[in-house]
Amino acid sequence: MTKPKRTSASENNAADPKEKPYVPITDRPLLGVPEAEALTGIPAKIIRAQVRNGLLKARMAGSTTMRIRRADLDAWLDALPAWHA
Repeated sequence: MTKPKRTSASENNAADPKEKPYVPITDRPLLGVPEAEALTGIPAKIIRAQVRNGLLKARMAGSTTMRIRRADLDAWLDALPAWHA
């Protein structure tokens, strides 16, 4: 895929109104499965399985977009069993 050509109008310091503002993952109240995976290091396959089994709460944003509340993700992580060696 080619990069879009930069023009003098696109190189100015004014923010583009079409461009979404960047919000770090740690500050987002809702996370997608890939974002939850990146934040926790737990594979997306396991996160989706935990949602399917009802162990991790998720919300549907639209008909197919799954979002996990940050508070629910933190609660699920806290409930994971500790490792005993």
